[in-house]
Amino acid sequence: ITDLSENKGKQSYEANMMTASNYVAKSEETEIDGYIKRRKWTDMQRMENGLRIWEYHKGERTINYDDEVVFCYSVQSIAGKDIYVDECDTIVVGRNEPNIGVDKAMLYLHYGSKAKLILPSHLGYGFIGDSDRIGTNMILVYDIEIK
Repeated sequence: ITDLSENKGKQSYEANMMTASNYVAKSEETEIDGYIKRRKWTDMQRMENGLRIWEYHKGERTINYDDEVVFCYSVQSIAGKDIYVDECDTIVVGRNEPNIGVDKAMLYLHYGSKAKLILPSHLGYGFIGDSDRIGTNMILVYDIEIK
């Protein structure tokens, strides 16, 4: 009897977590769509995973897995608060760093590109944040340039 009640409690917890996760995802989707509409970013594309990309200056050569990429960026919250301004970083594509959203976006961009990215929280820093300036479940807006 104990095993059945423990299993039922675990299933109930998992179902509640899925419901909460779905609610957050739908809420973020609505917020992102409104943000894009207000700014009239009609060329912004939505990827299957929820990532939004607008390559407003297309570079020349495609970026591939395992490429080492230097990029400069500024990040704002979807509310418009500057989080990081004029930063540069180097990543190896395919290692999900600095976060999965930026890493995945690289595969849609080109060397020399300038782009706007919108990352739902699950593609940014999720529930944990970055332990510095990015809080829990933040939608992030990047302005990025691939060097």
